[in-house]
Amino acid sequence: MKRIALALLFCLLLPCMASAAGEPAIEPLDQAGLTALIQKNKGKVVMLNFFATWCPPCRVEIPELVKVRDAYPQSELLLVGLSVDEDSAPVLPFIKKAGVNYPVYMAARDVTDAYRVTSVPHNVFFATDGHMVISEPGMADANVIGQVMDDLLGKK
Repeated sequence: MKRIALALLFCLLLPCMASAAGEPAIEPLDQAGLTALIQKNKGKVVMLNFFATWCPPCRVEIPELVKVRDAYPQSELLLVGLSVDEDSAPVLPFIKKAGVNYPVYMAARDVTDAYRVTSVPHNVFFATDGHMVISEPGMADANVIGQVMDDLLGKK
């Protein structure tokens, strides 16, 4: 029992230890946490982008997402990156180098299962009422995402 308690304590302290070392940890996000985040942001369009650091199309898509994040005010859009990498170590350097300007989490297995993510990139959109309207694999550019955003916000 002591071993289990020590292992649990170690796992809980790992993110703190990484932060204490100067590098913030990329936090995991499970389905319950993601659902709460989406509900908290009702009134905004929520876009989830599943990606991996090793994915060439993701490397092309992420600068487009940075443009989208810049094009819409925080009051209209919550854009969340969800890494499907097995290890979080390469994620922080990757997002720093890419200039990512939106929150990024490690996607827990229940999240990828819930949205049937079998390949990356994979984008999911929620309307302002919190209902999922799109969940599709494949790369999208800023123009396509902008059209979806404008439709969901009732613009144009």
